[in-house]
Amino acid sequence: MFKLCFTNARGDYSNARLCKWDVVQFFITHQEGHVASARLVVGNFVPPDGAYLGIFDDETLLFQGVVSGQFEHHQRLTKVEVLGISPTFEKDLKTLLAAKLLEYNPVFFQGKDPKPSDYLESCNALFYWNKVTGEIGLSDYFKGNRCVDVSGQYIEKSFKIQQISMPLGRVIIDLKVHWTQHLGGVFNAAPYIARAFPEKIMATLTPNSVTNHWPGNDQRLGLGRRQSGYRVEHSTIFSTHAGSEKSHTKLICAGPEGKQIRAKIHYFNTTLKIRWQYNQLRVEHMVIQGQLNHCQHRFTNHRLRKIPIAIELPKSEQALFFETSQGAEFITYASSIAQSQLRASARCIQVLCTLPWNLGRDLTVDDSLKADGQFEGKITKVRHVVKGLQRCVEVTVGCIIQSGDLANNTIESMDEYPQNYMDDETQSADSLLGIAHPKLHPKDIIANIVVKNSTLEQEAHLLQNQYPLRDNMNAVLQEVPTSIHIELKDLRTNKPLIRRFEKTLGVVEVPGK
Repeated sequence: MFKLCFTNARGDYSNARLCKWDVVQFFITHQEGHVASARLVVGNFVPPDGAYLGIFDDETLLFQGVVSGQFEHHQRLTKVEVLGISPTFEKDLKTLLAAKLLEYNPVFFQGKDPKPSDYLESCNALFYWNKVTGEIGLSDYFKGNRCVDVSGQYIEKSFKIQQISMPLGRVIIDLKVHWTQHLGGVFNAAPYIARAFPEKIMATLTPNSVTNHWPGNDQRLGLGRRQSGYRVEHSTIFSTHAGSEKSHTKLICAGPEGKQIRAKIHYFNTTLKIRWQYNQLRVEHMVIQGQLNHCQHRFTNHRLRKIPIAIELPKSEQALFFETSQGAEFITYASSIAQSQLRASARCIQVLCTLPWNLGRDLTVDDSLKADGQFEGKITKVRHVVKGLQRCVEVTVGCIIQSGDLANNTIESMDEYPQNYMDDETQSADSLLGIAHPKLHPKDIIANIVVKNSTLEQEAHLLQNQYPLRDNMNAVLQEVPTSIHIELKDLRTNKPLIRRFEKTLGVVEVPGK
C-alpha cells in the first residue's frame, strides 16, 4: 500500500501530513551520476502542503524530495516533478572533495572554481546520491557496493542485451605545458673591457672618444626586441694616474728647433654594471599513449580518443618542467586520465530487464546485478514503475566487454596517430639555446669585446703621419679615436623553446577480467 506524505523537516515524518492527491501513476528514476527524481500523475491536485514529499511503500520510505514547482495540467490530471536533492548538497559536496578521496590536480583545470566533474577525470568513479536521504557519496564505475543475483527471476520478455558503443583501442593525451622562464641578474663588464686592451688597462690618446660614448646609468643596450634585455644599472668612468705605467708616448719627432713632441696617455678606472632580464617562452609537449586489451581488437577497427590538455604555468626560473617533481606529478596524473578513459570504455555492453517489485524495490545505482551465465555488471539506472495495480522495477545494467589478446592483433586502429609526430626540431638556432640554469656568469653573456685604435695603434699612426709631414697632432689623432665594441649574446629566441617527449603506458586490461 503506497502513501504520500508532506513534511517541513527532511527525514522527519513523525508529524507528516498525508497527501490528498489521487495518484494515477508514478515513476521514481535513479540514474548514476544524477540526483534521483520522481514524476507523478495525479488527480485532485492542490498545492503542496509541505517542503518535502515522501513516498512510502507500507512503512518503507522509497523516496523523498522537493516538489519542483513546475506543474503540467491536462484536463483533470496534473504532472508533478519531485527532485531528491538534499538542502545541504553544496556543503556535503565540498566536504566530500575536501576529504581528498579522489586524485585531483587543480593546475590541470586552470580555474579557481573547478567543476565537480573535474575531480572524476583520473578515476573510474561517479558521484552517488542516495534516493532516500539525498546524501552524496562515491560509487565505483564497474562494481556496486553489493551484488544481487536475479537468476531466473527477471521477466523473460523484458530481457535485452546490446552493445551500446565500441570500446577504445587507444587513448592519446596531448599534454602541453606553457610557461615563461623569468631570470635576471647583474654583472660588471668593466674588468672584461679592460682586459681587451693590450696592456689590460683602459688607456687612450683620445679620452673624449671614450668618455663621450661610455654608457650612462639606466641606458638600454642593444637594438631591437631580441637584445632589449640589457640595461645599465650603474656606470662610472674617471681618469686615474698612470702609476707604474708610462704617462706619455715615446718621442714622435723633432721639430726644427729640436723640440720633442709626445702625446699624453690617459688612463681610466670604470664601472659598468649591466642588469640583464630574461623572459623566454617555453613549451614542453608530452604525448602519452595507452591501449586497452579487449576482444574486439581481433574483429574490427577500434576507436581512438585524443585528449588535448594545455596548461599555463606562472613565471618560473626553471628551464625544465617534466624533469622536476611537479612535472612527474603531471605525467602521473595525465597517465591516470588515459587509463581511466580506456577502462571506462570497456563498459560498453548494456542489459535491460524488468524485475518483480519485491526483488527490485530496494535496488540503487550503487548495486551490481547478475544472472547465472547471462550477465553481470553495475546498475546504471533504476526506474520504479507504479501504474494502478501494476508495479515493477526496470533496471539498466552496464557490463564489461571480454578481455582480448593484443599479441595476436593485426587490425590497425582508426585515425592512427601520425608516426612522425615527434620530430627532431631544433629548439633554437641561437648560441645559448635558452638558459638552462638560473645563474649566469659574464662569460656566458659577453660574446665579444673589440677595442679599436688602442694606444699602441694610435702611436703607430702618429709615427707615420705626424710633423714634419703634418703639424697638428690632435687632428691626426681624430683619425684614429679609440672605440670599444661590446657584443652581448641574445638571451631570448624569436619563438618559444619547445621540448618534446613521448610516453607509452603498459597495456591496460579490462576491469575485473
